[in-house]
Amino acid sequence: MVNKMTVRLLSLNTEKNISFARLQARVISSLKAYSDGNETFVHYEKMRDLFDGFQDALQNDDIIVIAVDQKHYFKLKKAISQAFEVENVQNPSVLNALENNDSLSDEQRTDFSTFPEPATVFLSKDGMYSGFGIDNGEKFIVVVPIDDKRINIILRNGVVPYLTKRIGGEEALALSETQHYDNEKTEIAISRLWESGSVVAVNGTLNSEALKNLGEPVEHFSDVVVFTPHVEDKGEVNVTEYVAQLARVSLDLSAANIGAAISDIYEAEGSKYICIAVANDESATVRKLYLEEGEAEDAFVESVAAELFELIGERAVGIRSIGIEVSEAPSEETVPMEKKSSKKTVTVLAIIMGVVILLCAVLAIVFKMQGEKGALAGAFKRIFGYETTTESTTIPTTNVPTTAAPATNENKLKISEFMMADIIELEKKRQDEAENPSETSSVPENSTNEAGETVPSTSEIAEDKGAPEFITVNGERLPAKDAIGALVMSEMGEGYEMSAIKAQAVAIYTYLKYRDNGFVIDGVQIEKNVTQEVKDAIEEVFGRYVSYNGEVALTPFFEIAAGGTADSSMVFNGDYPYLRAVARLDGNPEAQAEGYENTVQLKRGEMQGILLDANFEIDVDSDPTTWIVINERNTAVSSSVGYVKSVSVGGQDLTGCEFITRLSDLGIKSSCFKLSYDSATETFTFTSYGVGCGVGMSKAGANVLAERGYSYERILKTYYSNISISKEENI
Repeated sequence: MVNKMTVRLLSLNTEKNISFARLQARVISSLKAYSDGNETFVHYEKMRDLFDGFQDALQNDDIIVIAVDQKHYFKLKKAISQAFEVENVQNPSVLNALENNDSLSDEQRTDFSTFPEPATVFLSKDGMYSGFGIDNGEKFIVVVPIDDKRINIILRNGVVPYLTKRIGGEEALALSETQHYDNEKTEIAISRLWESGSVVAVNGTLNSEALKNLGEPVEHFSDVVVFTPHVEDKGEVNVTEYVAQLARVSLDLSAANIGAAISDIYEAEGSKYICIAVANDESATVRKLYLEEGEAEDAFVESVAAELFELIGERAVGIRSIGIEVSEAPSEETVPMEKKSSKKTVTVLAIIMGVVILLCAVLAIVFKMQGEKGALAGAFKRIFGYETTTESTTIPTTNVPTTAAPATNENKLKISEFMMADIIELEKKRQDEAENPSETSSVPENSTNEAGETVPSTSEIAEDKGAPEFITVNGERLPAKDAIGALVMSEMGEGYEMSAIKAQAVAIYTYLKYRDNGFVIDGVQIEKNVTQEVKDAIEEVFGRYVSYNGEVALTPFFEIAAGGTADSSMVFNGDYPYLRAVARLDGNPEAQAEGYENTVQLKRGEMQGILLDANFEIDVDSDPTTWIVINERNTAVSSSVGYVKSVSVGGQDLTGCEFITRLSDLGIKSSCFKLSYDSATETFTFTSYGVGCGVGMSKAGANVLAERGYSYERILKTYYSNISISKEENI
């Protein structure tokens, strides 16, 4: 054991191809012997900004970890040498590792092999992008390149032994030994596949990335391991059967002779577990492994991936692993197996399935998920000659956050856009009621609102306590969790981090509860092809909602913030004490998001037509610069650009959100915009920043915070001030 030390985690990263959340989890897991494990990375995109944080860390912290992307790797090494006023020298071990790489120029070899003179180098397998550490006996500076192909080796063989030798820490050393043990399993399995002429097809589940991380540094990995597409729908079968089916489907979709799969993390009776499976033409074998107390989930996934490699290697040489029936929770009693599977507490299931029964079970699920034209269904049609008239559905496979909605969503709004229009109308009504108090009236029983939605009587609402069993969306009565999932998928698409998905689910549920009309909503987009990840998130947070001073809060959300978020009084003219402006995140990562900056240009005649069609009274012969005038804005982006509080159109004052909503034909994506008019070309130019209303939770920002390790509760409390996360009584 070792005394806990203060740790500062800094990141210099502009590349988007690697999940920073996975890197963060691995680094923090490696450092858990030296800190409390509650640290998160502070993100920077510029070297000079990073060094401001670095200088502060040198004064206040014991261990400083800098994670750097490949773009800044060489520059950072030189900058650190300059900061410590030391020379750069070539490392012979790195030079030796680079020797067989004929694709490198002499200059590249020099760059890769040069380090600050006092540095201890953490050698990568091929010498490229090696890490290093510097210490003066009191401060320890560790540099880790952001590179999934090399980071495991750098942490296991470099960072952990380096800190263990200088500081101590049996926990870290034990972790290093465990990772080394896992690496041996991987190397043995790949060797067995190569020598036996076998190929394994791995189902491309979320956790299959862990197999890539373990396997890619090993020779022949790409020759003996292939990955097949994954469709996330467990259907009605249990997890063990589902994972066995995934392994078998991967086998049938490829030219491999072994299929394999690794599930997401599931939970039953307080215990978290993962199922892994291998299959050939004769049988499928499933193992169920449980997360041990105090074990980090990322480390757990990696160890399970190593276990799957071991199972694959056994299948390649004909070894059958025999186990016992899977229990509902971990059991201390196990039946001896031909080979002990790991040092972990493990329960094992050997499922020997007849190929015909398994294929038929998978066939039913495949057609349910994809229809006649789906990739998996196509494979089975080739096998059985089976035909069906089921309609096909396109399944997105990208890891980048995308939005998707079916064709039936035409003329409907995403719920974030619906909410923005709803709030605008709500504030107008409140203003009218304040100006004309005698004209206010209560909602009659069994009435309908302007959208045609049934509005329950106040007595019905008062009696409706707890989370609903059903939610009515666009006139369709859906199971409540299914409805939330359909709304979350339409709003977010795929590719978001789990904590961000949970935060989004809670915000949507809170908004439906805030409307207080019996959970009925009409005119919103839905996406019924809900991923298992979203289902799992909703299962965990369903019935939780945001409250302020004991009352349900209004929880607007939007796509991308323009720097920071805006105060509700700035955008909506409504004073909600929990909807306050939130400063931009460290490094302003949202400015790098696709679609952050948008420009719309319109000729004078086009603008004139749009304004007249929207019933704005303008003098078409007057100076065009007087048609639209921004009266008041904040400084979210710069001293001259920010969220628009008030804009005059033909002498009529609107809020920024009213402007972009009422004049939606303009295509302005955010209430943070600037306007110019070129009299020479008679062209109006709108430049907007961010996407959406700008009040409440930014989806892009929430995803960044999730990547930095924030829980969904912390994300919500970041964007909604001084709130609580409440829970329905019947949950």
